[in-house]
Amino acid sequence: MLRSQDLGITTEQMLLLYAVFNVMEAFFGMSAGNLSDRVGRRPLLVAGYLVFALVYLGFATAQSASVVWVLFAFYGLYSTLTQGVQKAFVADLVHPEQRGAEIGTFYMLVGFAALPASLIAGWLYTNVSVAAPFYFGAIAAMLSALLLTSSKLLTNL
Repeated sequence: MLRSQDLGITTEQMLLLYAVFNVMEAFFGMSAGNLSDRVGRRPLLVAGYLVFALVYLGFATAQSASVVWVLFAFYGLYSTLTQGVQKAFVADLVHPEQRGAEIGTFYMLVGFAALPASLIAGWLYTNVSVAAPFYFGAIAAMLSALLLTSSKLLTNL
């Protein structure tokens, strides 16, 4: 949001940005779910993290408000490729007899990780540059995609 404002997006336009995000997410939601059932969760998660990395690289290098609109559309695509698919992936990985506890543990860890991630992003934005948290996020997303890919390769050996 701050980066969008840095590039000239007004508070009123933020609502429209969220609408673009939500339209993209809703438009591709069913297709992403069907695709994850056909090709598997991992490829969609990898694709989603790569889209995230590209979006964050875009936010890091953007020079105008018009780019923000395109980035938010692709941010909606990222969300579609990861949110529901990630939940299904976790459900696939847990032990059926421990499903509730293991899914709860996963979301607890995600929640615990959000605080330091937000603190790091805020510190980078304030003390390094407005682009730094986006580069950091893009690198983290690329590493996540790589880890998901390599862990699949290792389990197939």
